[in-house]
Formats: sequence, structure tokens, C-alpha cells
Amino acid sequence: MSIIKAILVCSLSLSSVSTVLHAQEAKKAKAPAQDPSTYMHVSAPFAQSLVVKVKAAHDDQIVKLGIHAVPPNETDNVIIANITLSKVGKKSSDTDMQKLAGGKPVAAKIDKDKVFDLLIPMTDAKGRDLSGGFVVMEVPYAKAATEEEAIKIGVAIRDDMQRQIPSKKALYQ
Repeated sequence: MSIIKAILVCSLSLSSVSTVLHAQEAKKAKAPAQDPSTYMHVSAPFAQSLVVKVKAAHDDQIVKLGIHAVPPNETDNVIIANITLSKVGKKSSDTDMQKLAGGKPVAAKIDKDKVFDLLIPMTDAKGRDLSGGFVVMEVPYAKAATEEEAIKIGVAIRDDMQRQIPSKKALYQ
């Protein structure tokens, strides 16, 4: 009797594993490819390591962090570094570009996520242009009660990042 139970348990386990593997493969097949009209290849190792380092240092204050700029020899503003790697290379939205044109930090409340979504223009350590450079991040309501408080946190984090950027060129090395 115990051999039959063992065989039954084993076959049920194999059946479950097969079902899970099949479901994972189906998910992979459905994952959208990065559309070349909205994505481009970007290599900005310094920028990526900076985002990871700064996010870790301010993990208690922010949820997301990314840098946008126009890479060398390109014309489109894109995400050059992000905590979510799949976003790297995504072209910046028209809305973000309109906010950037204002030249000032912008905060928008996202009530469903309970965060302030920030866009803050940025330069290198010497105040030089990064070709449309800006940082984006989310500050939870738990850390800031108002847009002004969120911007104060965001600007401090942006300043921390800027101090560590020697030049535009360095972002891509």
C-alpha cells in the first residue's frame, strides 16, 4: 500500500511541476518585446550604479528612482538608469518633457499608490547640462504630507546624485 501511495504522490508532484513550468513558458511568450518606437539600447553603467547606490542610501525615503537624459549621438530623451531595469531605454513621455521644460521640480499626487511622483531637473557636479537630464522618484505619503515636503526630500536626493556625477560623459562609462 505504501508503494502505491508513493507512486501516486510522485506522479501528482510531477504533474504539478509540469503545469507550473508550462504556465511560466506561457507568461514568457506573452511578455511584450521592447518596441523600437518607444525603446532604444542604452549603456550607462555609471548612471545605473549611481541609481542603485543612491536608492539603497535613501531606501527609507523613496520607492522608485531613475535618471532620464539624451544619450550621446541620440536625439530622444530616454531612461538611462532605473531601479527597474526593464525601463532602461524607454523613451521619456511627452508629459515628462513638458514638465522638464518648466525647469523646476514637479510633484504629482498618485492617491491609488499613496505616493508623490517627482520629476526634478539635474546637472553634473559642476552644474553643467546633462542633455535634458532629470531624475524621477516616488516619495510615499508616509514620508511627506505635501507636495512641497516631497519636493524637499527629492531635491536633497537629486543633490546627492549630482555631487557624484563628474560629467555627462561619465554617466555612460
